[in-house]
Amino acid sequence: MSMPMDSGASGPSELRTARAIVAGLLWAALAVAPSSTDAAGPWQAQVVAGDTKQPLEGVVVLAWWTRSVRSLGGPSEEYRDSQEVLTDKDGRFTIESRWFFSLNPLVFFRGPFVAMFKAGYGDYEWPGYKGSETWPKEKRDALATEAQLFQLDGIVVEMPVLVSLDQRKEYLRRLGIPMVIVPLDKRPLLQRAIEQERRALGYGGRLQPDGGRHESAR
Repeated sequence: MSMPMDSGASGPSELRTARAIVAGLLWAALAVAPSSTDAAGPWQAQVVAGDTKQPLEGVVVLAWWTRSVRSLGGPSEEYRDSQEVLTDKDGRFTIESRWFFSLNPLVFFRGPFVAMFKAGYGDYEWPGYKGSETWPKEKRDALATEAQLFQLDGIVVEMPVLVSLDQRKEYLRRLGIPMVIVPLDKRPLLQRAIEQERRALGYGGRLQPDGGRHESAR
């Protein structure tokens, strides 16, 4: 026996219309979101050895920025800009000011992200973060990124000494992952320093264009 149709039921055309309206509202919400950037600067700090607290000269400092586009599937991210510098005899570096702007309201910028490398030393850390779990949330948020931290005066970061070959090899294996978005030709100082460290550790081959490595020993 046939059942009577509910007069309030929606057919395929009504569902398509509803989906189109929802999608349009979502795009409208995205469109009114302002374009934003962390860029301002300059960014600067002093780098010292973790054991002696003495300045480290010749540390490669790589800073980079990304460009993203908002979409319904989540933002896409791509390389936007970068700068490499070496620390001076006092262990100090400065990354020049940047300002990015787009007329597209769906575009936003992030950075700088910062990586540092010197053979025989591990990843940098700011001792001021110790005890940060007790800070008010506003203070933790204000110092959560390199973009915020390195705009402050008097910041000193430490690089711990890697005392064994195993520690140096392990650090080298992990080093390239965050910065793979930066093209190799935009980070020649870092590439050269890493390849010198690889040779010192007995590895052969060169870094690959995609940031990969040959791990064959000589």
